[in-house]
Amino acid sequence: MTVPMMQSLTGFVMPVGNGAVGKTSVSRVLDVISRGSKHDGEIIRDIRKTNNLEFEYITTKQTFGKTTYSVTLQFLVPPGQKEGEGDQTGRSFEKVIEIYKSMIRRLDVVLFTYDVVSLETFHDLAYWVDGVGKLMNDNTHFILLGTHLDLKTASEITMEEVRNGMEYLRKEILMMKPSWVGKCTTLEISSLSGENLPVLLRYLAGSVVMSHIKE
Repeated sequence: MTVPMMQSLTGFVMPVGNGAVGKTSVSRVLDVISRGSKHDGEIIRDIRKTNNLEFEYITTKQTFGKTTYSVTLQFLVPPGQKEGEGDQTGRSFEKVIEIYKSMIRRLDVVLFTYDVVSLETFHDLAYWVDGVGKLMNDNTHFILLGTHLDLKTASEITMEEVRNGMEYLRKEILMMKPSWVGKCTTLEISSLSGENLPVLLRYLAGSVVMSHIKE
């Protein structure tokens, strides 16, 4: 019996989107799942508004082909506050990126995050792609990520709109970075029930593997 090779890689993930769409919740619950612990929803109840760039670290082992990878995902979670909103209780996305830009040397995956029951958060992704597009490299993947899947029955967003939204983001990125060759997909998850989070974890790990192979 052949034992799969093991390689260790580190990748960088940035979720962007309006406040309260669940950017921090996703990283916290993925950490629980990656450690094989039971997710009971308790970890997301005490999450507060992000006022700075938050760092979360998740390690997962995934096998692709004949190779097993130990992938450490470093989540860089910025605020969901826009520069023009005038909220004095915390820094805006733009201000935080200005402060930390020299530290953000690569992004393997961007999560364009919206709430499936809020059409406003979906439409506002047009704002967020302008901000994060400058930080992406040629191989950065992105996921159009819908959260609060447990409330799907109240969704305001159709699957056709989601497909059109992904195509819009893809075209916007290509306009900013014509040499971009990253992959993109859509996914809906629930940080409360854990639905589709293992799928997200594997996609993130696979994206990191692919971006390193192309270097």
